[in-house]
Amino acid sequence: MTGNAKVHHGVPAESLTRLKPQKLGRHYHKIPLYIRELSSKHPRIISDYFLRNYRINLELNNVVVHEQRAEAAECIYRSPLGKVGFSIDRPLLTEALECYYGGTSLPSHDTPPISTSEQRMRSRLGVDIAQIFARSILAGATFGELTPYENAYVETVWEYVAEFRYSSHMTATQSSIFIYLDTQLVDELTSRLTSPSSGQLSGNPIEQIKHLPVHLDCVIAALQMPLSQVLDLRLGDILMVRLLERCDVQINQQKLFRGALFEEDGSLFLTSLESVKTP
Repeated sequence: MTGNAKVHHGVPAESLTRLKPQKLGRHYHKIPLYIRELSSKHPRIISDYFLRNYRINLELNNVVVHEQRAEAAECIYRSPLGKVGFSIDRPLLTEALECYYGGTSLPSHDTPPISTSEQRMRSRLGVDIAQIFARSILAGATFGELTPYENAYVETVWEYVAEFRYSSHMTATQSSIFIYLDTQLVDELTSRLTSPSSGQLSGNPIEQIKHLPVHLDCVIAALQMPLSQVLDLRLGDILMVRLLERCDVQINQQKLFRGALFEEDGSLFLTSLESVKTP
């Protein structure tokens, strides 16, 4: 403090909680909790995107929502709801680039300055992951059209930064993905969270249904045994089972399609051999 201070205390300045006027009287505190709850319910939303498009198997370790971050967003996009930023740690970015172009070398931490290919890949990942994040918190809706935002004269103020920490099964490295939300976007999310429940059903119901998570069961082996043998099974017993060449993929015990399993880079993948049958 400088001048004639009227309040004296021994608390360091960096430990003080600074109130932001625009947050007073609003439900801003619900945003971090909402993001963490959705991530715990659907931990593979972003992981499945990397597995489907880049054959990278990621495991979500933790989700942290920061009020600020020293590093600036690497990509900034403008949307009808506000501005959204994106950053990705270099190891995961280079791993995605290697897998996308079919490379065999593993990404290195000692890499040269970012290349044009990495910039294009980062921008592509930013748009895709930002919209995946949007659909998870907006009940299937997106942020709208995302256009690159570049303005050297106006500094974007971020209200929250959501950090998703992942471990790669291929490289055994840990990397983070960061989603930045500006004031306008947080205001929109806050208004939707605090609006009546009927307002949450706005939009096309068909599109909302399409984004509901479903649990797929893949039957890779089957064995018939007499009930007496089943009852005699003990811990450590070994059963001779042959893997099926064709696997039935089911939803709620209803067959959806037939597929086959294959292994690549130490991970199992399922490929569809039939078109998905609609009821």
